[in-house]
This record gives sequence, C-alpha cells and structure tokens, in this order.
Amino acid sequence: MATHEILLVEDSVDDAFLVCRTIDKHLPGRFKVNHKMNMADAESHIQERKNSVSLILLDLGLPDTKNGRDSFDRMKSYASEIPIVVLTGLEDHDLALALIREGAEDFVNKGLMREKPELLRDVLEFATCRHQLLGDTNKKNEQKVKDKDDVISWMSGGYSIKP
Repeated sequence: MATHEILLVEDSVDDAFLVCRTIDKHLPGRFKVNHKMNMADAESHIQERKNSVSLILLDLGLPDTKNGRDSFDRMKSYASEIPIVVLTGLEDHDLALALIREGAEDFVNKGLMREKPELLRDVLEFATCRHQLLGDTNKKNEQKVKDKDDVISWMSGGYSIKP
C-alpha cells in the first residue's frame, strides 16, 4: 500500500505529537506526517510540494490567522485540490457544518480524538478514499463529455479522415 503525505498544520506541540502517535499506531506505514506550526509555513510547504501532499489536517486556531474560518479559507485557497480535514478543539456544530459545505472533507474534535484515537484513523482513511473516488469519477465524467463532444462534432460535419 502506498504511503501518503499528510500536512499537519497545528500550533500545539502536544496535539501534534498525539496526532503523529495516533497515526503511527493505528495506520503504521500508511502516512508520512509533515508538521507545520502556522499558516505561513504550511503555505510555503504547499507551494514547494503541492503534488506530494495527499491530505491536510488543519487546526483552526493558528497564531497567524484571524479565526477558524480564516484558517480554512486561506488553506482552501492555497490547496483547493487537496482534501482538508479540520482538526480542532472547538465544539461548534454550525461551523463544522458550514466548513463541510464549503469543501472540508471532515471535522474532527481533538477531545473526541483523545478519547477514541481510532476515530482519526477512520477519518483519514475515509477522506483519502473518498477523495480518490471523486477524482476517478470526475475523470470518467470528463472523458464522457469529451466523447460526446467528439460525436456531436462528427455528426455536424466536423470530422476528418486521418491516414
């Protein structure tokens, strides 16, 4: 099974340690974690390694963002094609729902993760799988549209015989 890179954006060293330990214990060898403590470092990392990051675990309370929504919006603007799982100590159902509607893959409460670490395992596996399936579906749909456009072009006289 392939190793996926996770970008963990978390300002708490203790919480980052817990996340890394949980991933190592419950998903050994499946994920490599790169930890950044603020948005600026995370944005730089994405610019340098955008194609290698498979998933972003994003804490909403970062020192260089205004609030949770700002953290998510900035990350989404830098990494719109990478799945983002929100990892936070906030217990705000309305915010969680709003961020899911805006494209977050999932929303994990740190307190629940401490009580039940396998929750993080499930979220990571499901988000990675879901994102891959959506990508495959989008590629298939794009091919179908291209094929349809080719048929329409051919039927309307826009064809040529190539030797």
